[in-house]
Amino acid sequence: MSVLLTGCSLFPKEEPMLAPPLVEPVQVTYEVAEVTKGTITKSIKGSSTFTTVDKKELSFPETKGLRLMSFAVSNGELVKKGQVLAELDATELERSIEMARYEVEKAKLELQEAQQDNKYEVEEARLNVVKAEMNAKVSETKLAQIELDQARLKLAELQDPKRREFQVERAKLNVKQREMDLSSLQKRLADTKLVAPMDGVVLFVSNEQVGDEVDAYQPLVTIGDPNKLFIIYTAPEREALKDVKDGVKATIKLPDGTMEEGVVVQTPLNVPDQLPEDLKRLYQRSILIAPAKPIKGMEVGSSVVFEIVIDQQEDAVIIPIKALRGFNERMYVQVLDENVKKEVDVTVGIKTATEVEIINGLQPGQLVILD
Repeated sequence: MSVLLTGCSLFPKEEPMLAPPLVEPVQVTYEVAEVTKGTITKSIKGSSTFTTVDKKELSFPETKGLRLMSFAVSNGELVKKGQVLAELDATELERSIEMARYEVEKAKLELQEAQQDNKYEVEEARLNVVKAEMNAKVSETKLAQIELDQARLKLAELQDPKRREFQVERAKLNVKQREMDLSSLQKRLADTKLVAPMDGVVLFVSNEQVGDEVDAYQPLVTIGDPNKLFIIYTAPEREALKDVKDGVKATIKLPDGTMEEGVVVQTPLNVPDQLPEDLKRLYQRSILIAPAKPIKGMEVGSSVVFEIVIDQQEDAVIIPIKALRGFNERMYVQVLDENVKKEVDVTVGIKTATEVEIINGLQPGQLVILD
């Protein structure tokens, strides 16, 4: 019996090596937009109301504790020039005026008296001198001599022309002073009435009531000229209006959908210096638009929508603003060319909130990667 032994029969059979699994590369995707060609427009759009810049703020220049006696006016009311809008109780002031008139008449009578010929007074003074001389001769006392000297002095005063001129001048000045006092009181009386300085519409009325005390120069009523209507638009910040120029055209859309033309007549760059500080601060971030022609049916408070075209370019190469990138002064975009990302420097033109004009660096049809 024979046994055949082999060396490999005692070890397990080796398994073949497996190849590692293939990992497919992750597909990179980009949000892209196509470069287009068209018209790009930079504009300011907004909504506002018609108002008037030709307006007057009315107040009493002096009150001194006086109370409102009448105050009957309301917002939107049409008023006429000279119409009394409010009045202070001036009973005591009227009494003072009557007394001042009496003082004027009294002063005038005193002037007439000073201007009259004083020959009777002179003659009376002469007689007093003769009488004093006789008494001095009879009594020869110091008292008699004093009375004689006084009589002679009185006569000399009455005969002195300069003294008479002085009395007349003083009486004239007294008349002038009394007339000035009367005029001052009459002006104060006139100032107790709040009068409309022009035909217009009431834009503001304060909350004061009859019987209330009011302060001097406290605004009570504001009147505007309804024939001089403007649109005032106030931006959140002045920077938003930096490109708006005086004289730029505007499009005005009325509530019924009608389109009208307008023009910018005031920007933050040409605010008048003589305005009050509060209006200056407001106009530093506001523009005024005037209709090109009067618009029928429009009044203070009418709502409108407007658009001001600041810049416009036809046949412009345009990309979304989200595709534009920048570093320091360099402006560039990332383009996708046959699934390969590339950076391309560009020169930009008009920018809006959503688009930007590319002057140099791109062609219509290219794909730009959005940020």
